[in-house]
Amino acid sequence: MPSGKNRLYVALYARGGKPKMPTLEDTYHWALITGPKHEDNREGWRFHAISTIKSDSTQGWQFEEMKTRLIATRMLLVRVCIGKIEKDDRVRSILRSVPIRDDTENWNCVYWVKEALQLLKADGRAIGTGELDWVLVRDTAMAYVKQKRDEHRFDGQVSMYGDRPPTYDLLEGREKIP
Repeated sequence: MPSGKNRLYVALYARGGKPKMPTLEDTYHWALITGPKHEDNREGWRFHAISTIKSDSTQGWQFEEMKTRLIATRMLLVRVCIGKIEKDDRVRSILRSVPIRDDTENWNCVYWVKEALQLLKADGRAIGTGELDWVLVRDTAMAYVKQKRDEHRFDGQVSMYGDRPPTYDLLEGREKIP
């Protein structure tokens, strides 16, 4: 019987600014998205750390959890499916517990996703089948967004492919939505 469990995705979004990380992950804004296997209702949840201006006018970070439509947008570049969710409430609780590290120099959304994956992996119960190894997830997402960029998916030379974002399934080792 096929699994109808919700899925966990890492999502890369367009962002401004020059990357500072040696492996250039911060070329993109990173987030985690949960959503149904069959996206008929096209709604899911996005979890991420977002840059904000604090009351003392300095830059800081805050956690954001919000309902999101699972459709292609100009900002959402790619998704990579990294897990089948066993316990939605547990995933949500773990993601809410990922610390925001304003006191750590150069900390950003990439580090938030990395730590979130580490906590999900350590928990061992929230995600069933999954690939939560940070290096594998990072390298797959970066290679996939490069492939889509090389195919002119984002520069207007090729029209949009439909209403769903390009999606690679790391569990199956193949592209699901071009």
